Amino acid sequence: MMEEVDFVEDMDSDDLWLKSHIEDIVDRYAHKVIAILDQQIVGVGTSIAELQQTVAAHYPQRVPLIFEVPTREEFECLL
Repeated sequence: MMEEVDFVEDMDSDDLWLKSHIEDIVDRYAHKVIAILDQQIVGVGTSIAELQQTVAAHYPQRVPLIFEVPTREEFECLL
């Protein structure tokens, strides 16, 4: 049960980190897929499947936050 709580806390902190850095991420990684662990970007790719394999090889016991980064125009339409 404690591992589940840690997992949720990690996800929440990564979500909050993404939210606070979203504008910079959109400007830098538009049309890419990023993986976030422990409030940092640990991988960048062109597809979710590719990135999941890469991150799993380096962090086998972790579940990253995977995010498809929109373009600036797409991001502004979402707001």
